[in-house]
Amino acid sequence: MVGLPALVGDVEQFFTRHLGKRPLLRGGAIADVRAIASLDDIDRVITGSGLRAPGVRVVKEGTVIPQDRYTSPSTLGYAGLTDVVDPAKVTRLFLGGATIVLGTVDLLLPRLHELCKKVEMDVGHPVDANIYIAPPGANAFQVHCDAQDILVIQVHGGKRWTLFDHIVPNPGGGRMLPGLDAPSTVYELRSGDVLYVPRGMPHLVRTDTSSSVHVTLSINTLTWADLLTDLTAQIMRSDAYTRPLPMGSDVARQAEPLLKHYADELAARLADSDAAVLHRAIYSRPAFAEGDRAGLLRDALLDAPLPGRQDRIALRPGIWPVIAEQDAMAERPDAQGRGEAVRIEAGGRAFHVAPEVADACRRLLDGGPLPVEALSADPVDGARIAEVLLGLGLCMMSPH
Repeated sequence: MVGLPALVGDVEQFFTRHLGKRPLLRGGAIADVRAIASLDDIDRVITGSGLRAPGVRVVKEGTVIPQDRYTSPSTLGYAGLTDVVDPAKVTRLFLGGATIVLGTVDLLLPRLHELCKKVEMDVGHPVDANIYIAPPGANAFQVHCDAQDILVIQVHGGKRWTLFDHIVPNPGGGRMLPGLDAPSTVYELRSGDVLYVPRGMPHLVRTDTSSSVHVTLSINTLTWADLLTDLTAQIMRSDAYTRPLPMGSDVARQAEPLLKHYADELAARLADSDAAVLHRAIYSRPAFAEGDRAGLLRDALLDAPLPGRQDRIALRPGIWPVIAEQDAMAERPDAQGRGEAVRIEAGGRAFHVAPEVADACRRLLDGGPLPVEALSADPVDGARIAEVLLGLGLCMMSPH
């Protein structure tokens, strides 16, 4: 399966020369686009998945078409749903010149989800995917910029991208920029081409004489504001900051001389945040909750054999476990193993595991795949540790 190197080439050069600075076009980077998303895959999402309106938008010439024009009542699951996408209605709108946008569609396409998680492991920020299905002569959106760095993979037909030599420093949730007057470069994409567009770079996207399907991988960049907000929220839970403000007729006047003390104390505690605190603040975010768990149920159904000494295991792509420090250990009767237990959080779930399991998980997080025999000096214990990590869905077998 392709990952970031297949998309951008030399990853180090991409980070230093292009990320956040300038576009990158790699013609024919993907030899077989079906490995990412085939037309049959996309058709199945729209026509056979019971897709509901929040997962799709239909846009024409800058206007979002109301969802009641492409949904119909459905008795899927006997729930009396009213927002199920009607494939015939969507297709008619497409034939009438509208663009179909499938949002966070990687959750419905396993190969695309795996790609997102592999890219995520390289960039360290959450990654998801949209698919844009456009008819000939389509212009879904006017000149705009995105709040994310994006990697565009053309999987069918062609599309013309006009990129403006300008970076909006704080694009927020994205911005429409009609009438932008700046130098621009046109990039003609064909099937298999990859285009990187920096966060905040204005662009205009059009089809010409052919229909087009492209996948956009969005790197949902976390900001310093995100991190500092989360760290501050953790600190604010301490007793020191739950004390009431002074009482009296002028609370602001009384609070003013105390403010610097509390602000300085907060700044000092933020500056003292260690690696474990930072890891928790970043990777406990909901955006990191959907790791690649493909094959987990299949292996259970097929009663997959236990890992052998020479087998290797690795963390599943997109799994960023938050592991408690040793002083947070506690006696837990439901721990995986004997005696003390360590709490591991991953993907919105929490586990209590034996210390040796937590230590193996920490080593996998720091250093990549490990052979089972390296997990413990005792081969039997190594196999048991691997079995626990595989069973919890934190790890997967890794090729030799």
